[in-house]
Amino acid sequence: MRRYVKAAVVLALVPLAAFGPADRNSGVGVVERAPARWALIVGINDYINFTDEPGGDLRGAVRDAQATRDVLVYRWGFPPENIHLLLDGAATRDAIRAQLTEWLPSVVQSGDQVLFFFAGHGSQVWDENGDEDDGLDETIAPADVRADSPEYDIVDEQLGEWLRRIPTSNVVFIHDNCHAGTGTRAATPFARLRLLHRDVNRLPQPPGVSRRALPDQIDRVGFNTGSETVLELAATRPEQAAVDAQFPGPEGSEPYYGGAFTTFFVRQLWMAPASATYESVFESTKQALERARFDQMPTMNEHPLRSAPLFHLEGSASAAARPFIPATLAGNNTVELAGGDALGITEGSVFQLENGAQAIVESVSATSARARIVSGAPGSVGPDGALKARLVAYRFSEEPLRVNIAGLDTQTRGALTQRIRSAPGLTLVDGADEFAHLLVRRSADAVRVLGLDGATRHTFSLGPDLATQLAAALGQEAAAKRLAEMENLVQPFQVEASLSGGKTSFGIGESVTFRARSEHDGYLTLVDLGTDGTVTVLFPNPWDKDNRIRAGQALVFPSESMESEVQAMPPTGRGIVRALVTSRPLDIPLTQGELTSGDALLADRIAQALKDAAGRSEVAPDAVRLDTWAGASVVYRIEK
Repeated sequence: MRRYVKAAVVLALVPLAAFGPADRNSGVGVVERAPARWALIVGINDYINFTDEPGGDLRGAVRDAQATRDVLVYRWGFPPENIHLLLDGAATRDAIRAQLTEWLPSVVQSGDQVLFFFAGHGSQVWDENGDEDDGLDETIAPADVRADSPEYDIVDEQLGEWLRRIPTSNVVFIHDNCHAGTGTRAATPFARLRLLHRDVNRLPQPPGVSRRALPDQIDRVGFNTGSETVLELAATRPEQAAVDAQFPGPEGSEPYYGGAFTTFFVRQLWMAPASATYESVFESTKQALERARFDQMPTMNEHPLRSAPLFHLEGSASAAARPFIPATLAGNNTVELAGGDALGITEGSVFQLENGAQAIVESVSATSARARIVSGAPGSVGPDGALKARLVAYRFSEEPLRVNIAGLDTQTRGALTQRIRSAPGLTLVDGADEFAHLLVRRSADAVRVLGLDGATRHTFSLGPDLATQLAAALGQEAAAKRLAEMENLVQPFQVEASLSGGKTSFGIGESVTFRARSEHDGYLTLVDLGTDGTVTVLFPNPWDKDNRIRAGQALVFPSESMESEVQAMPPTGRGIVRALVTSRPLDIPLTQGELTSGDALLADRIAQALKDAAGRSEVAPDAVRLDTWAGASVVYRIEK
């Protein structure tokens, strides 16, 4: 007989019966050298022919470019002299063309690795050769692009031709922009689409064009260089929009802008192990975006390089360094770190210098941090005048979820304030342009909860239960934020997690299994944030309390001894399962006879248990050690 274990969860338990290149002479009159890494990095905020308005100037593309340059140099062994950076007005069409067709072909040899990164606007122009079903070619927009002419756009096919001139088969193109997709995003003060403001129907049409570009067309192909030698990573699918988003500053300081995709991609590059592949970092970036609830899905083309080690060189080991951040002396006992909130650094975190000295972070900006040495001395600097600082203990920010309720009427505002007065991790703000993670906006017959990117998270009909429904939804969002922030920025070992043979979408009633593997022995905890916002401890549980996981051995949940299965249950939507492996088990009391479930209070309790199991820094008791635990996550969808 099959029996159901009652649990207020969406996943319901159902019981069953190299730094710089070294030269060498080939002996045939040509000086050869060891394979090398090269990069062209472009970031455009200030468009020459556009103003500071949506569809014109951006605010985070230059930061994206600089952050990408830093992680390539300090983490992945790109020689600084092998990177060319084009920012704002310097990134014209001619300048980009010259770098790709003149500079790189003149220095790159077979076996070298080349990266081209672009952050800025995308657009569309009329297709002239008839190979686009929608009659439009996708473009990237250089600094001198014009709204009324396609003359300065760089069309995907043209870019492919330029990239093919580079004499190596190891070329990666990463672009954070959009072309046509706008999705269902609403305008907010905290995000701009990376889509050039232009009406393609007003552009001159080439001879033979009979189609018109319609607003509701969906392009399923998107930007495509047509080059089989290039691995392409795009910030979003063609029908979606890449956003230039405002991110909250550390501890209430000024927010900063960045591309949603690049911000998380760079963080994953800092965290990735030396053995990481393009595909593994790409997948972890997708999951990070989904954990942060951004409504855009990056894409990667099918290419042999997908499974290759990041930035690999033929015949060479990975050049990845242990994750460190350059630091300079700023006084007798103070160091300035070349990284800040954009890399996730928080006040109270602990860095260790190469000689063992330890420093506590005392202030953080978006791009830098200052730390005070509390143990040992700084030691000697390297030839570049910099020290190497490694994050060893982390103070998790307890920044609440900020919700902007300026769009609500006075009565609903008051009722909502009363209902969340004691809710953990929530703060309401009512200034129209005051920064918030979520915005509540009212239309004629409904109220919507919007994310930073303008995507709709929740929609509610007007009525007497509106404040109650809003309070419940905001509590779920606070729990989601808490769980998403439980991440180890410098994973000491790898944890792998997957659902049902790699599936991520499930129909209602479909069975779901979870598989986890850890490089180290430890204790595995599985936490689900269901599609309805319920937080549930899946494992351990009352029927299977032994959550010991052995290094290299796969652990499957639910286990055979449970004589149960997990089924996908309503409501439809997106959920997240977090897998945490710790050296000591988490102290989370289990509910007798059913799975332990709750809301943001349970999320807080799990976070506290993780901190206790991981251990605290000896020099900063509020900072959690990072060498004792690691985690992974899986984002799933339940569909009708």
